[in-house]
Amino acid sequence: MQAKTENRNQFVDIMRGIAMLLVVLQHTMSGCTVGAENTFVFNIAWSLQMPLFILISGYVTKYSRPISNSKGLWKYVKRRTVAYMLPWAVWSFLVRGIIFEEDGFLNVKHLLWNMDSGYWFLATIWTISMIFGIASFIAERVSKENLLKKQTVLLGCYLVGMVLLVGIGAILGLSFFAIKLTLYYMPFYYAGFLYGQFDDRMKESEIGKKIIDSVVAICFVVWLFVILRFPLYEMSDGGFAIILRAATSLAGCIAVCGLCRGIFSSKIGGGYSCMGRRALVGSVSHALSASQLDQVGQSADSVQSGGAEPGSGQLCGYGSTYCDGNSDDEPKCRAELCINRKEKVSEFLLWAGKQSLEIYMMHGLLLNIFKSSVAIQFSSIEGYLLTAGNFALTVGLCAVVIRLLGQNAVLKKVLNIR
Repeated sequence: MQAKTENRNQFVDIMRGIAMLLVVLQHTMSGCTVGAENTFVFNIAWSLQMPLFILISGYVTKYSRPISNSKGLWKYVKRRTVAYMLPWAVWSFLVRGIIFEEDGFLNVKHLLWNMDSGYWFLATIWTISMIFGIASFIAERVSKENLLKKQTVLLGCYLVGMVLLVGIGAILGLSFFAIKLTLYYMPFYYAGFLYGQFDDRMKESEIGKKIIDSVVAICFVVWLFVILRFPLYEMSDGGFAIILRAATSLAGCIAVCGLCRGIFSSKIGGGYSCMGRRALVGSVSHALSASQLDQVGQSADSVQSGGAEPGSGQLCGYGSTYCDGNSDDEPKCRAELCINRKEKVSEFLLWAGKQSLEIYMMHGLLLNIFKSSVAIQFSSIEGYLLTAGNFALTVGLCAVVIRLLGQNAVLKKVLNIR
């Protein structure tokens, strides 16, 4: 499948950004404090982060072209290998192994059988992509016209790929090349792909929208119910625990995607940004007319990031409206400032989503800088402050390093900085 780069779905990048920030948060909690693994916050982050990444990766296959011949399959394999395994090799051997002198990353055998000590996600997503790409190629060749037959063949080939992985794992061990993790996350990838096939059709009808809302609501309740009662991360790897984890994570991902879609639109910086008319009217103290809402939406880009709150006696950016807390234009100011805040949050998440690979590769190295020599309990004021501070510093440093490395063409190419 040859991916299209035009008309990029920005909501997908926002969800990637949320997932990536959850990864950093979880690693900050477990790396900088003790006792975080059995807390509610850790349960939230752990149940969503990687499952959400994999689910989104499956979803975006809807924007790919079918693989109709062997030449297209070769291009697909080459492109995905370069995109995933080249960064894995460079950051594992060159950066972590040679530059930072982490001996484990220079021991190939140790690394291949202990992928979870490094960048296992890249190996997992590469393996899943290879199996899915080959399955898609076979399905396309067997049946181009009959959609049901094509989907059946694709699913069958995908399951055969899982069986082959089990066979390899039985011989070499499930820890080899992160096979255990790959098998766990393969259903998430297929679930994302499946939803992507029917997403647009469901939204075209009122019944479809009601079904989506109902599913999101049920998934949210189920996810919240489970993570409040079960320490998912600390459960043993028995059959019940694996099924419970997977079902809970899938429900959580569906709930988060569905709820966030109501906050963030698929386009940033235009029209109503991340809020619809109904949500916008609900955010002000007085309902605005349709023409006023249009003016508010069109003027959102002109608001300065340091815009003042209504009542502070400063210009709010809505034309030359003066917000003093008593002005008749206060609803307009509130609406515009609300849009501006939403846009800033959206832009931050969008940045994290677009730079998710770079953040994933370097955040662990940066977190080591802030590790405390004293064990601090997470469930304490000191633990909360340490986690929040280290999280903010790590994300901030990632932004700085990404910006600096991006200024050099050689480093940008070698380290896969976008």
